[in-house]
Amino acid sequence: MILKILFIVSILLQLVAALVAIRLIRATKYNASWILISIALTIMTLTRIGDFVRFIIGKDFALSVEVIVWLGILVSLCFTIGVFMIPKVLNYIFDMERQKRISSERIVNIVIQTEERERMRFSKDIHDGLGPLLSSAKMSVSALASTQMTDEQTEIIKNTNMVIDEAVKSLKLISNNLSPHILNNFGIERAVENFIRKFERICDSKITFVSNLKHIRLQSNIEIILYRIICEMINNTIKHSGATEAYIELKLNDTELELIYKDNGCGFDVDAVTHNNSGMGLSNIISRVESIKGEVVIESSEARGTEFLVKIHSVKWNEVQ
Repeated sequence: MILKILFIVSILLQLVAALVAIRLIRATKYNASWILISIALTIMTLTRIGDFVRFIIGKDFALSVEVIVWLGILVSLCFTIGVFMIPKVLNYIFDMERQKRISSERIVNIVIQTEERERMRFSKDIHDGLGPLLSSAKMSVSALASTQMTDEQTEIIKNTNMVIDEAVKSLKLISNNLSPHILNNFGIERAVENFIRKFERICDSKITFVSNLKHIRLQSNIEIILYRIICEMINNTIKHSGATEAYIELKLNDTELELIYKDNGCGFDVDAVTHNNSGMGLSNIISRVESIKGEVVIESSEARGTEFLVKIHSVKWNEVQ
């Protein structure tokens, strides 16, 4: 009875292996090596079934020695040739993964480039559309202020002027946040310094920024993505971590660019946030870094703050005065 059970288990295992191999033929694009391995497994399964039938019936109707030998040679030949040709299957799989990775990177790059183009368009539309209207309104109000008016009317005109001035400031701020002109004209270091100065005016956090890129301009896409990453990190620090201090270091060593970001906030569980996709800001940072073929390491734990290390290799740059 035990021998019969073992026979059945053996047949089932070989049958499953043969069926899986046959199903994978299509997935491997009918590769010859996998077809040969599938044939060998099928012959072995049929042979095992024949042995089981002979065992159950109790009659010996074994095949001739020549047939058994030839079947064994066929199975061995199929396995041998299949194994030697397996690298083609592996190369196919690796190539598919590489193509998938390249496609993913292209999609991310297209999304980022489209986002930046739209930011620039919105910034230009806001600046060129609302800017002249507010300027015209201010000129009209100023002209009205020069006429003879009561004290109450003068106060209304004064308040209106103040509102228009605030609207102009807000317009410039929104336009600059959408497409920072300092970044385009003066580079990443000046743009980050300007962002930090504006940020420190509205929050109590102290941000220290160190950089060796004073007279260096990087590739446009790298500068834009680094700027967005740093802004995202600072926003996350203020909104979520409750940090009072942050440290940013941006340095270029030959052709390797390194960004270090630290804060003394509450920290978070990196694995939980990454695997659950619960942090859109964190996902944006990672996808942006990967889009420029960089790597990012994140270390954080509760009550011990957060540290980002971003490395970008083979960076092209030029020195400006």
